[in-house]
Amino acid sequence: MRKLIIIRHCKSSWSNSSLSDFERPLNNRGLKDGELMSEKLSLKISSVDLLLSSSSRRTVLTSKFFIDKIKINNVKYSDDFYHSDHNKIIDKIQKVDNKVNSLMLIGHNPGLTYLVNHFSNIQLYNLSTAGIVVLDLLIDSWKEIVTIKNQDVYWMKFPKDYKS
Repeated sequence: MRKLIIIRHCKSSWSNSSLSDFERPLNNRGLKDGELMSEKLSLKISSVDLLLSSSSRRTVLTSKFFIDKIKINNVKYSDDFYHSDHNKIIDKIQKVDNKVNSLMLIGHNPGLTYLVNHFSNIQLYNLSTAGIVVLDLLIDSWKEIVTIKNQDVYWMKFPKDYKS
């Protein structure tokens, strides 16, 4: 069995219009949600073999919350993961070494929403910022990821789940 943890980056700032989309940092809500959601996930998952993240500023900043709270054995940032569609993400997952049993992805929409909908038994309209979906996949190899459909969601939470 393999564990796939899908996380959308935290809320980013639009306050500096001179920054490119790639360079946008997190806003105050994003900082609070990153702290909250990484803490909540750390209560469910204590370690991850590999974190694959977009190399955009907001995804790198988001990743740091999870790196601080969860033991992550290997971290890789990639420009190729920036705004990738779900098919490109699946291609990347297929290339993951089979020594990796737990894989965390931090990226962007709409690719991540489509990825969740492709693999799971739920249909999200939108994986919100700082949203997390964890799937337990009944596969022996990451190459088999293309065969996955209608998987039960192990855990799914959004920042709004913790706010009153």
